[in-house]
Amino acid sequence: MLTPEDAAYLTTAVEGLAEPLYRSLDEGYSNAHKHYDKHEMVGNGYTKGRTDLARDHARRELEKLHEGDLSDWKVVDGSSGRLHLNKGTLTLRVLHASPVDLVPAPGRNKARISYFRNPAIDLFGVEASNLLAIWISPPPTGGDISIRIVRPIGDWKPGRPPKFDLDLELPRNVETFEGWEFDASESGIILPFEFDEDIREEGSNGGA
Repeated sequence: MLTPEDAAYLTTAVEGLAEPLYRSLDEGYSNAHKHYDKHEMVGNGYTKGRTDLARDHARRELEKLHEGDLSDWKVVDGSSGRLHLNKGTLTLRVLHASPVDLVPAPGRNKARISYFRNPAIDLFGVEASNLLAIWISPPPTGGDISIRIVRPIGDWKPGRPPKFDLDLELPRNVETFEGWEFDASESGIILPFEFDEDIREEGSNGGA
């Protein structure tokens, strides 16, 4: 179970990534939409393509940065359409929010299912966590991209409650992290971000 110390460790690990990750996704989203709009590729049939291109542009923006600019996170070499980063034994997979679920289900891919189950944390602790960075596109009326950091602890089917023990909205500025505290009380862990115990328990006990 996630402890206040675990939550503080993960928050510290991702705080330095916040600004470059937002900057790269903002740039990628803008570039992708400019391309599709320029060629009049509009409509629902092009939604996935826009998302994939935005992620590819974001990956390229991150690859241009030095490790120091990413707080020692590194872009992992991989196949097209994937964006993974690691920092030591921590791994972060960047995914777009699903139209059905905020946190997309792992699907049938065995490697992704294993990633979501986070088997290494039982052996090596929080330092070996597999994390998700879920980026959410702005609404049609305008606004900014938002990113949620989630630590999944199991797999589930689309439309079913997700299984996680950490869910926080990643601030755009490092200063926002200052002063965050993680306190334990008789009612559980009090965190300065969304930590829905009911959803987590329902997801953990329900079949997938």
